[in-house]
Amino acid sequence: MANSNYYSPPNNNDPQLLPERWKFDDGTVRTDLQSLSDAELNELGWSGPHTMPDPTEYFTHSFLWNKETLSYDSTELTDEEKRRGIFYYKFWDLFENTEIYGIIKADSKTSLSVNSDFTEFMTLITDGKMNNPNETMIQSCLNELLESITYTTAQFEEFETAFRTAGMHAVYTLPSS
Repeated sequence: MANSNYYSPPNNNDPQLLPERWKFDDGTVRTDLQSLSDAELNELGWSGPHTMPDPTEYFTHSFLWNKETLSYDSTELTDEEKRRGIFYYKFWDLFENTEIYGIIKADSKTSLSVNSDFTEFMTLITDGKMNNPNETMIQSCLNELLESITYTTAQFEEFETAFRTAGMHAVYTLPSS
């Protein structure tokens, strides 16, 4: 989730949370910035509040603070940069704690196709952890696995959060829930 409690200091540097103490160029020190209104902060040379990019956006874009426009310039990463940014280990750790993981494990005991898809998916993610992902196969297996089980919208959203937090969305897509 994007955060909008960030302000650019009077020197127009990158937005930051308001500090407890700030020394201005004229030598004066303020210790009450956090209690001031936006208008009062603006009068002191602070701009904002600025909305920071969502952390998951860094898997697909780079952001550079523009001191002139007082906003972020966004540049899409190359496909290779997106691939290198995926955290397969993190995805697996997060995935294992989702309800969808539990559903897949339970269904794999009674469904050969779910068991087969799950086993293949585990193997493919392991390859990804070793920097040798087969993106086409991961995408295909992910689609088959999620289409072969029943889950709620909340369970899908929990899975999607794990998926995005690890940067998987930079290369892979999820089937519609």
